[in-house]
Amino acid sequence: MSRSFQIPNLMCYPRPMSDLPSEALQEVPPVPSRPAPLSPWVTAVCGAVAGAYLGFSVLTVSPSPLDRLDQPEESLERLVTREMDLRAALRQAPEWKKTLYATLSGGEDTLADVIAWYDELIGTGASPIAQLYRVVLVAEDGQTGRLNAALVPWEFQGEAAFRMGKWVRAGYLGSDLDREGARSLLMEIRSELPPGWFADTLAARVAAKLGDPTVQREAEAAIGARGAALLDRWIGLTVAQGVLLVLGIVALGGILRRRTAGAVGEAPLPPVWTAQDGYGLFVRGTLGFLLIGLVSTFLLPKESPYSGISTLAAGLPLVWWLHRYLSVRGLSLPETFGLTLPAGGLRRVAAATFVVIGLSVLGEVAITLVSGTLNYKPHWADGLLESILWGPPWLVACEVLDSVVWAPLIEELAFRGVLYATLRMTVGVWPAVGLSGAFFALVHGYGAVGFASVLWSGILWAVAYERTRSLLPAILGHMFNNLLVTTEFIWLLRL
Repeated sequence: MSRSFQIPNLMCYPRPMSDLPSEALQEVPPVPSRPAPLSPWVTAVCGAVAGAYLGFSVLTVSPSPLDRLDQPEESLERLVTREMDLRAALRQAPEWKKTLYATLSGGEDTLADVIAWYDELIGTGASPIAQLYRVVLVAEDGQTGRLNAALVPWEFQGEAAFRMGKWVRAGYLGSDLDREGARSLLMEIRSELPPGWFADTLAARVAAKLGDPTVQREAEAAIGARGAALLDRWIGLTVAQGVLLVLGIVALGGILRRRTAGAVGEAPLPPVWTAQDGYGLFVRGTLGFLLIGLVSTFLLPKESPYSGISTLAAGLPLVWWLHRYLSVRGLSLPETFGLTLPAGGLRRVAAATFVVIGLSVLGEVAITLVSGTLNYKPHWADGLLESILWGPPWLVACEVLDSVVWAPLIEELAFRGVLYATLRMTVGVWPAVGLSGAFFALVHGYGAVGFASVLWSGILWAVAYERTRSLLPAILGHMFNNLLVTTEFIWLLRL
């Protein structure tokens, strides 16, 4: 029976229905298959490993910021000497400089604050020099009873401590010294202490007791000159930020007058990937970043040039995953993230970037004013960049390159380009702005003020991406922000 049905069917088509030869029909290309999505199982494993790593880091990190520093004594000494030099210069500065500094700096730290910093440091087992610095600060604050109590043990702690005790007694407690003895103490102070506020202050106090106004004026003039230079640098940086704020306001006004949407690119939002693939890309890039950082920490000494290069290499896994994912779908990074500008787009990018920078400066000023009003002061070691403060020039160059160029590019691809765009698909625009900004701030590991600052930046850059359909304003704004922070740190603390 089966044969009787098949034979007529075959005989119905004695030749091809088309006029084309049968060979041409066989050459029709097959329909290309859709690229497979990222494996959710691999995403889950990568997420679990990255989460375990981050959780372990949080649980094992010391609650004291001092334990995160390699050179806490030297770093605190640099911070305090610059602070005290600046404070001395402010006492002689014009009123407008005093007002400007008091308004925008969040209020200066009191001597009690600085003494508390040294109390914490000495509690970890500091050197005799650090203990001397603390005693000098106590003496400058007029705490005579505490000063006497601190000097008593020094008589039994060796020759160096006994000698430093003589310096303090001569400068603050009126020890009887002849002229030769006082000059000998001045020579010891100059030869054994590094140049700076502590050495000059001790020398000025001893010279005042000795009745040598020339030495006293020289020491006080050195403090004033250093402080005046620092104050001028700070004002220069403040003026530069003020100019950026004005440019941002002008650019924003121009955009509002034209009533344009502000788009400068054509990045697709929602993105070209699914939510599952978006989270997969972010998790894979994050795990690669963490693993490269972990390997470099254990295998490379900090003095090695490769340690600086490894910081730059840590962002490559994300770029590789994005390139791989997009290329098999016929897409590229520039078109996916709006990095290719249409005609006339350069002016719109510049305007949007100045708006982002201006709002960033405005937010920083607001955070400073609010924290000052609440009398909340971050820990002095919070966010301290020791590698830039003490590192050799090659390491500083790597850190600056990473902070100003590479980190903004990688972080914007990760947190705005991938994470924000993916969250936008699942929770909506404004929740995605807040969540991506909060996670961005959280992973930086700063205190409350630092968290607020990074959160504001993350929110601002996500909104910029949403409004402009391009990552360029966010990347450039991020670069300018990090450039300002790095320049301020180097100019006020390293140089």
